[in-house]
Amino acid sequence: MSTALQMRLKHLMQEKNLRTSDLEKLAGLKMSAVRNIMLGKTKHPKAETLRAIAEVLGCSISDLLGKETQKEEANASPKVVHPQLLLEAAQSLVSLLEQEGADLTLDQACLIIKETYAYSTQNESKKVDHQFAKWLFSKQKYS
Repeated sequence: MSTALQMRLKHLMQEKNLRTSDLEKLAGLKMSAVRNIMLGKTKHPKAETLRAIAEVLGCSISDLLGKETQKEEANASPKVVHPQLLLEAAQSLVSLLEQEGADLTLDQACLIIKETYAYSTQNESKKVDHQFAKWLFSKQKYS
């Protein structure tokens, strides 16, 4: 059975006319990193791996994970299944804001919380990945 990530990767690679090995090279990943995701050997890739893949494919990490488009989300927003995880994602952003003192818009802040929550629900540990949140924060801070 294919996961949303595997299906999205396959589709986006076909769109860009990329082979697995091409994507691995362009993303600066180890040989077999993408292949292992495609074969289901890697079930929970690291945030940095997803970031590198998304960058090469010209999409967001949410797109890779099979999240709906913004228009679809407005009509059918997913339910909060893990409220404590959502709170921790928000607290992670608050900590970053206090440390970095950046001026984010409300939309940017909500996007960081939402993507951090979505990414964290994919992990078996159901814990916030603070490195992922920090990466999203720095990406939004300079956009």
